[in-house]
Amino acid sequence: MVDKNTSGPSAPDAPDKPGSSETGKDPTDEKTEAQKKAAVVDALNTVRKDYGNKTPLTMDAEACVMAEKMAKLQLDGLLGVYGSDPMKSEQYAKDWNVISKELVKGKKLVGVGGYGAYHTESVIRGWAKNGSTLKKALVTSTEATLVGVGVVQNTDSKTKDKYPIMVVVMTY
Repeated sequence: MVDKNTSGPSAPDAPDKPGSSETGKDPTDEKTEAQKKAAVVDALNTVRKDYGNKTPLTMDAEACVMAEKMAKLQLDGLLGVYGSDPMKSEQYAKDWNVISKELVKGKKLVGVGGYGAYHTESVIRGWAKNGSTLKKALVTSTEATLVGVGVVQNTDSKTKDKYPIMVVVMTY
């Protein structure tokens, strides 16, 4: 379960604050979201440097769109859209492949990060040490120069306390 005191966005404001552009959304949330994404990229670049990778990653809007698509796919998997085990779903595999094969600025996907709340430096170090090939590539690949952080809020009333957000990091 995500510790709401240390990670993830706060719950939507209710009632709306004056000036809010969306129901239940504080207009300052966008800046906070951008700062959280930037912190993930900073942590990733720090770990890359510590592992001898001197190729910095730059946040890219197109890569963020792709990461958001992947975050939506991952959240749908958790919410049972692909059945009780998305890893056994042919449709899930097809949807994953469609997203992962799309290019960003002519570059192919190098690595896909973890899923859940905003990733910290210690989480990213865990990916580098014990993660899958794609997670390790986030840290080790000198080919990757672009990064996207995708965030999807869970609006499902039955599960949003357990899975409030889905954050995915992707490199190209």
